[in-house]
Amino acid sequence: MRPPEPGLGGAVVSLIDREPVDLERAMAQWRDVREAVSAAGWEVVVVEGHEGDPPCPDGVFVGDAAVSVGGRVILTRSAVESRRPERAAIRRTLASRHVRVVPIRRPGTVDGGDLVRVGDVVYVGVGVRTNRAGLAQVTRTLEASGLEVVPVPLHKSVQLNSGVTALPCGTVLGHPPLVDDPSVFEDFVPVPERGGAHAFPLGGGAVLVAASAPGSARTIADLGYEPVLVDISEFEKREGTMTCLLAPF
Repeated sequence: MRPPEPGLGGAVVSLIDREPVDLERAMAQWRDVREAVSAAGWEVVVVEGHEGDPPCPDGVFVGDAAVSVGGRVILTRSAVESRRPERAAIRRTLASRHVRVVPIRRPGTVDGGDLVRVGDVVYVGVGVRTNRAGLAQVTRTLEASGLEVVPVPLHKSVQLNSGVTALPCGTVLGHPPLVDDPSVFEDFVPVPERGGAHAFPLGGGAVLVAASAPGSARTIADLGYEPVLVDISEFEKREGTMTCLLAPF
């Protein structure tokens, strides 16, 4: 995880109107997410910037910048130029943990939020954030790990993970207005709020869900899981999701 910076209000928005962000409240919400993850048994490693690093308004969305899948760790390259400096602190943090990365190289662009794994299949959203050159690099990396890569065209959401997420059982939750073609997924279950489309499985049957999605939490409970609701409303004002606040390994 990476704490929000004072410049969070300047983070990128693409498909929603820009609203003021309360930084103090955002910091409290970030701590609540961290607490929920720690309580579920995860070790939380915090990415820290160094003095002299450029500002990273979107840096809190660390799940966009690093993805661990199939035994490989992909260090992404954002289509948003202002987000590319985020890589430096993440690379340093991973190196300190002796984690080797596979960097996405130009002209490829990839957002971590565009990768959704369901079993041995990794769906990759191709749209404004992940381009064809980035898809090709991800495909080479993940197919070497024995995973199948399925490209998914995106027109209704910024990232694939903004509209869908996978539960451990293989069920894909999705908010229909944000999903181009639900039939791509073998077991698709619609959820009523956009906040329910980016739930995060904590392990042990618990699932972290945005507090903005109580109806989706009920759907998740009906599927046999225990929803853990946390308010991330300040991050949702910048198209942030639960899954992009976390980079699980």
